[in-house]
Amino acid sequence: MWKKQKCTLTSKDITILQTMYDRRHSLADSVHELLKHKLDNAIVVFSEDIDAKTVTLNTRVRYRIGDGQPQTAIITQGRMDGMVGQCLSLGTVRGLALLGLTETDELSLPRQGNTAPDRLVVEAVLFQPEAARRERLKQELTARTLRLVHDASLME
Repeated sequence: MWKKQKCTLTSKDITILQTMYDRRHSLADSVHELLKHKLDNAIVVFSEDIDAKTVTLNTRVRYRIGDGQPQTAIITQGRMDGMVGQCLSLGTVRGLALLGLTETDELSLPRQGNTAPDRLVVEAVLFQPEAARRERLKQELTARTLRLVHDASLME
């Protein structure tokens, strides 16, 4: 059903997906099939090596379905009750479909009945925790400069 498509996941994200697969009894059939597809086609990288334009867990992403209006969501592991309408859980087809895709990637989402599939398009990665962490470390390293505390030559 799913077209073989590259999916880049962090080692943390693939571990979460494997756990979901092991506990699949509570997943809808379409989520279960997509989960298997993601696990079968994943390219796994360390968090430090993931492209900043790839959707990972806790990424804020702008996407659209077909020619519809863009939507923004944070990809979460579970339901986030306090953030209704702002989060997409990995337990949903859309949330799971977005995980591992990069900007401009598309994925066809099946619909019920004989209608044409929905086309999910990643428009932009607005915030990715791994990229933010790398940027913060980079700034910390460049901010670390030595400062003169004592100069013996000034003691004369």
